[in-house]
Amino acid sequence: MKRQNTKAYLLLLPSMILAVLFSFLPLIQSIIGSFLNVSQQGKVLGAAGLDNYISLFSDKAFINSIGHTFLFLAIFLPLNTVLILLAAILTRRKRRHIAIAEYVFLIPMAVSLSSISLIFREIFRGRVSIANRILSTDLPWLESPGCAIFVLALLGVFLDFGIDYILLLSSFRKIDRSLIEAASIDGAGSLRTLFYIELPEVKPMLSVIIFLAIKDAIMISAPVMILTAGGPFRSTETIMYYYYLEAFRSGNRGTGSSIATLMAILAGLIMATMAARRRHDRENG
Repeated sequence: MKRQNTKAYLLLLPSMILAVLFSFLPLIQSIIGSFLNVSQQGKVLGAAGLDNYISLFSDKAFINSIGHTFLFLAIFLPLNTVLILLAAILTRRKRRHIAIAEYVFLIPMAVSLSSISLIFREIFRGRVSIANRILSTDLPWLESPGCAIFVLALLGVFLDFGIDYILLLSSFRKIDRSLIEAASIDGAGSLRTLFYIELPEVKPMLSVIIFLAIKDAIMISAPVMILTAGGPFRSTETIMYYYYLEAFRSGNRGTGSSIATLMAILAGLIMATMAARRRHDRENG
């Protein structure tokens, strides 16, 4: 047993070294840097105390970015959850030709983030956009703050759809068939079986998908950069896009380190909540 444990730790060692070098050490540097005055060239000018954090929360643009992030989350999370759940329910049974639907739902995994972001930008560009022609509308999708955040949420759903679909579909298909057959023998219809047997069985995986979606919504930046560049009128400027502007475009290293530290704390809270939820599900499952 001891030999097996040693072998397991040796296999994990390369991943642990990479995690320390590229995750934990940069995080420690960000935490330290958030309490320092640092020039754009990276030279430490002295201690800043809490000045970086005070300056950050005094910036109206940062406060607005928090609001934009949670508005995106409010649109993206229910939309993503409902569509993923619906797709998994429709394809949870292995039937003839069901593989075609599965391939369609897995298409997002075959397209890179930058490519699909550019495609979305072209689909929703201007009043004579492809979207307006298909829907017979005249909406300024990327020129209106309300429409732009909705398009960004749609893009987020598309980017997450493939992996979330696989996870939930696998969970549905791992359900013990004897439970479903017993329910059928007892006279339970398809809907009762779905709501009283299948959905409770996949609830833990659905919780994981929801927490992952929350994480993705809070950390979104690259799609914003490509699709809207924070516009129009900074209405889609999320927390992480604000971080990109401050840390990389403006060279404000102290502010960037402060945001990175805050986001690391938030990610830790999400992970802790997720772990507690999974533990609760196991204890009550």
